[in-house]
Amino acid sequence: MELISQRLPKEIWRPLSVGNVVSGEHSVDHEKHSKYSGPPTVENTKAWEDLVQPTFFGATEQELVRGKESIDDSVQLADSDGYLAALGVYHELHCLRQLRLHLYKDTYYSNLTQANIDWFYGHLDHCIETLRISIMCQADLSLYTFSWKTSHDNRPNSKSNAKRQCVNWDEVEEWSMKRRVSLWPRLLRKNGKKDIIHL
Repeated sequence: MELISQRLPKEIWRPLSVGNVVSGEHSVDHEKHSKYSGPPTVENTKAWEDLVQPTFFGATEQELVRGKESIDDSVQLADSDGYLAALGVYHELHCLRQLRLHLYKDTYYSNLTQANIDWFYGHLDHCIETLRISIMCQADLSLYTFSWKTSHDNRPNSKSNAKRQCVNWDEVEEWSMKRRVSLWPRLLRKNGKKDIIHL
């Protein structure tokens, strides 16, 4: 993969800066699966669990200010001077994983109550909106074309040989692992009480 650079407008700040790569990977073959796709297996379930980690990191006051976040409104970590934070990409991956878990709910959520189901639909609506906004913001403008696999096909299949600019995911993971906090962090409530919260 070829490395390329990315420049952001001055008013956009991110907690990390990573290089970009050129990738030719497109998931257009409906019969080809990655380690993340297909019906639930031990392997793809673990791959998804690993992919969404680390979800959280400890942000400094300076990072909150630069990111235009209110310090007074942000949740403090109980065991350090930092604040609970996450990169947007991990929120999006969490949402995508939630959609996958619900797609295979008979495997992952076989004993849901109606109250659980109602909560999930609200959560999944939020996830769909999160992913829609992100996809439209970072629209993939690669050229896709269509072809017939066989003369008996009812519809053509999409295909693409286009190259894309992608962030260097290894750098994102490396930075995130260095800054991570527990998936069940101890948080400081406004009343000063310390609680372990499952988010």
